Amino acid sequence: MSDCFVDYYKILDCERTSNYDELKKNYQRLALLFHPDKKDSSAGDEKFLLIQKAWSVLRDPESRKQYDALLVCHEHSNLLLYETIPLSDMTFDIADGAYTYPCRCSGIYLLETCDAIPPTVVVGCNECSFSIQVNIPC
Repeated sequence: MSDCFVDYYKILDCERTSNYDELKKNYQRLALLFHPDKKDSSAGDEKFLLIQKAWSVLRDPESRKQYDALLVCHEHSNLLLYETIPLSDMTFDIADGAYTYPCRCSGIYLLETCDAIPPTVVVGCNECSFSIQVNIPC
């Protein structure tokens, strides 16, 4: 991941699969631990502000969903991007409920459909290290 990108789950010492109650419990524990009134240095202030920011994003289901999509894109940024295509270039398979696109290595890119697909998705090939960026119309 990039140095400038902050993983809010790590800030709150949680897994990405953590539910709301787990996130809240860790937030409260860390907020008490790093509260500026309990620390002597300004380093604690910065950590506290980061904890506050992480909680403000992850506590709201909609902002968490957007953040999760951003996190996935960031994780895939180290992959070799082969090309950018519109969703309309992919083939929809009704039986699987997924979109596919052929890779030049004879593998396939598979994009499973779900309720919340962000406007841009990076999909890796099932056979090689190439990935494609799929632009999805709103």
